[in-house]
Amino acid sequence: MFKKIWIAILFISVGVQSQNSITGIVSPKNDLVTRVILYQLKGAKQVYISNSKIDNDQFKLEIPQGTESGMFRLSFTPAGFGFTDFIFSQEDVSLKFDSRNLSNSVEFLTSEENKTYANYLVETTNAKQKLDSLQIVFFGLKDKKQDEITIDLYEKTLNLYNKIQGEYEAKTEGKFANDFIKSCRNYFAPTLFVSPQEYLNSVKQHYFDFINFENRVLMNATFFGEKAIEYVFYLNVSDDVKVQNVLYKNAINEVMQKVGRNNEVKSEILTSLIYAFEEFENLAMAGFVIDEFYSKLPSNLKDEALIGEMRSKIKLAIGNKAPEIVWEENGNQKKLSELNIADNYILVFWSTTCSHCLQEIPKLYEFSIDNDSFHVIAVALEDYKKDYEQFTAKLPLFTNILGMKKWENEMAKAYKINATPTYFILNKDKIIVAKPEHFVDVKAYFEN
Repeated sequence: MFKKIWIAILFISVGVQSQNSITGIVSPKNDLVTRVILYQLKGAKQVYISNSKIDNDQFKLEIPQGTESGMFRLSFTPAGFGFTDFIFSQEDVSLKFDSRNLSNSVEFLTSEENKTYANYLVETTNAKQKLDSLQIVFFGLKDKKQDEITIDLYEKTLNLYNKIQGEYEAKTEGKFANDFIKSCRNYFAPTLFVSPQEYLNSVKQHYFDFINFENRVLMNATFFGEKAIEYVFYLNVSDDVKVQNVLYKNAINEVMQKVGRNNEVKSEILTSLIYAFEEFENLAMAGFVIDEFYSKLPSNLKDEALIGEMRSKIKLAIGNKAPEIVWEENGNQKKLSELNIADNYILVFWSTTCSHCLQEIPKLYEFSIDNDSFHVIAVALEDYKKDYEQFTAKLPLFTNILGMKKWENEMAKAYKINATPTYFILNKDKIIVAKPEHFVDVKAYFEN
């Protein structure tokens, strides 16, 4: 399965009435991996099925009676240990994992269909990588004899790849895996290309040759989203940020044209792209996807909560004006937008109940002394006023603002604060120019 990028997914739950089961072994023992959760993949959604504690390195999950065949996902908790996808086609499935590499170590003990599909992915991936490698080597060859050897090896490898692909398509005819195997076929030119640009053009031109966007089996998986992400992010690359965003936009337009009028598939792909751009912290492109495509989908195929969540995050993207903050100081109303006392501002959200803040805020204060390149606006998110007054008495050079009701405070909501300390660096026009994670990052920004 394609796992370069985690595709964020929506959650739905169903009732449980057991019929088939999924059992697994996690070995060697790893006390950090405590539980496994089973989902059924439904395009850009994953439907909760059940969960199980991992006990004595083993787990068992029940699948409700009447659950349709499809692609399923096992997610391990804590989430950092990853997930693995597999086929359920009305049969029990047994798996074994290496606990040191859960996402990439699955072995199917039962389920011939999963064994076949896993073997297919390994064999074809090896052949595809060899074909790509030979093409790349060919670009740099200057010796005629080496050219001939590489061309001959490429032709033999291509024949082998086509043979493997054909055998697996025939072997899985009538089975659930067949749709995925046919759609995973890659086009390779019969002869090697002389220039990299010709090669890239060919890859992009034929990328969707074997994908049927009307296929219901593929819709009930993350397949379309994964393929779109691969096309947009890995076949359209530039070191220049502005050029890169233009390439992204062109690629997204191309994908939408390939999908045609199938709004259901568009919704899946666009949801995947929105979350992928968020993960890459490219909120401008997430906004482009929403404005140009996602918001124009039929109402039953778009999530208004997702749109609202992303629009809030886009407001906090680097390059945008910081949301307004209003507070009282010595009986006078003050506004962030009207401050004119420095060329840069460090806006930090913190709390006296945050031990990490109590370590970083004094360091930030010390750093600010005799440093006129910035001014600090410190917003304390509190449930009680007393500790705030005692602590801020030691921070007279800061603009100290009290935000009562902590996470429910309107300032915290406007800035999407869910952890403290959280830093924003603003220029004199209150444009967000950086979002460092820690004090050392703040310090490095101004020192460099």
